[in-house]
Amino acid sequence: MTEQITPLETQKVLDLCSGIGGFTLGHMISGGFETVAFCEINQYCQQVLNLRFPQIPIIPDIHDITTESLYRVGVTEVDGIIAGLPCPPFSLAGKQQASKDERNLFGEFFRVLGCVRPHWAIVENVPGLITAESGEFFRAVLWEFASLGFDVEWGIVSAASVGAVHKRERVWIIAHSQSPRRGTSWSHYEKAGTNAASVCGANHCNFQRSSQSDNSVEYGVRAIAQRTSSRGDDGFSARLDRCLLTHAGLTDCLTAATVPSFSRLSRREIAALTLYCQQEYRQLWAEYQAIRRQHKQQLIALGNAIVPQCAAPIFERLKIILSQKQKNS
Repeated sequence: MTEQITPLETQKVLDLCSGIGGFTLGHMISGGFETVAFCEINQYCQQVLNLRFPQIPIIPDIHDITTESLYRVGVTEVDGIIAGLPCPPFSLAGKQQASKDERNLFGEFFRVLGCVRPHWAIVENVPGLITAESGEFFRAVLWEFASLGFDVEWGIVSAASVGAVHKRERVWIIAHSQSPRRGTSWSHYEKAGTNAASVCGANHCNFQRSSQSDNSVEYGVRAIAQRTSSRGDDGFSARLDRCLLTHAGLTDCLTAATVPSFSRLSRREIAALTLYCQQEYRQLWAEYQAIRRQHKQQLIALGNAIVPQCAAPIFERLKIILSQKQKNS
């Protein structure tokens, strides 16, 4: 039997480490959420966000996120925070330095969480997050959520489970507040802070659960329930693919994945050209190099991007959690 979801008020969302907006596209597919601000430091990604979502402000640096900086860009309310935090500190393809890696932003994430005090949060990262530092880092992450009054669910979703031809596994963490109300004034929490920097570093699948109300956090790195079907018959794939491919925010500059060919001439061949042709050739070569640079940035952005079709069922799960809390309140 399909679980009934009580209609919710539109949830105001702060999108951290936004990339090119895959997380926000995911909740746009799901419905019921509104991103009120992005936080993204990469200039190319900022350009894509400005093109897709010109009405949504961007705060470039997560270290600058405070209630005051949010007020300054017109954000007065945040119900939830979504964050695709940098994955190199935990990736199996890297050195897996976790808390010792300066790119680890979990400390900043928990600082923002303690400052803004939202009702819920969703974090996305690579599966190596769970095993980093022999599982101790993930235990610290769970502890920080619990210390801030959140229950936590987590699990791994593969892009193949929503019809993609590649695996692309990612761990998703859903944290939701024990209390139906988190307070009415940000200023009350401005001094709250958190010790996340010291703990976490210097700077719809069946989710595992960790409950803050137990007065204990189950720390073991447990087997992760994983959807392995890639047949595209999970009830989401066709609808989500259609939404993504026809969404007005998707542009040719994002979806294009080819670079035009350019036949480079030797110095002797260039010297044989007329002066006008030489100037034209050098101009074309400069334009070609610019396209290659943009293409490189595009590939990096796409490679780091969150798959919206994977994020959408995570938001569906969150809506069920929030609906249940609303019924019980």
